[in-house]
Amino acid sequence: MKKLILSAAAVMALGVSGAYAQEASDQPADMATTIGVDNAKVEDGKITGISVDVDRAGYLVVHDDAAGAPPASLGHIAVQPGSTENISIELTGTPGPGLSLMLHDETNDNTTYDFGPGSTDVDTPATVNGEPVVKAVEGM
Repeated sequence: MKKLILSAAAVMALGVSGAYAQEASDQPADMATTIGVDNAKVEDGKITGISVDVDRAGYLVVHDDAAGAPPASLGHIAVQPGSTENISIELTGTPGPGLSLMLHDETNDNTTYDFGPGSTDVDTPATVNGEPVVKAVEGM
């Protein structure tokens, strides 16, 4: 009888912990991570009218899409967890006809955007379901 009770308790404990693990894995940790560009425009050496929803600190980075893939950045700004609207990013170069915005996570806790040539293992692109969070800005 004692073995039966212990076995039942063990099975229940495993079943309960499995339910919690399943529930947690059904929701991506970064499900709220988005970039809004509906009001984005480039003027006076900056891109304005951007919004983000992020669940951790990081950076919003502007890339020139002329080559078809994000190259070196034209500018960036730090973003904090939560929703931020009316973001403006100073551009360090002349933008081409196509821009994209990409979120990067702050991975080394120094509050400085460090991702770039020779330093691609820090402040890496943020991902949702394994895909980078990137949004094209149309009509630039």
